[in-house]
Amino acid sequence: MMEAKKSDACSATLTLSQTIDANSLAAALMTEDVVIENQPSSLTVQVSANNISDLRARLNTTLRSIQAASESLIEVNRSR
Repeated sequence: MMEAKKSDACSATLTLSQTIDANSLAAALMTEDVVIENQPSSLTVQVSANNISDLRARLNTTLRSIQAASESLIEVNRSR
C-alpha cells in the first residue's frame, strides 16, 4: 500500500443520517465549496482539497457551518 503525502489531493465524505432538517442543513452549506447529496434518509457532504492541510481547514469550516445551522434549527424548533 502506498503512503499518502501531505501534498496529495484528498477528500472526505460526511454522512448525516436520519436528519429531519436535511434540506435546511444543505441550504446552510450552499456557500461552502462542497458537494451535497440530499437523500430521503441522509445528507452526504463531500469535501475535497489539493492537500491535507487545505482539507483540514475546509472540513473545520464545513463542520462549524453544520453545527451553527443545527443549533439554529434546534432553537427555532424549541420556540414553536
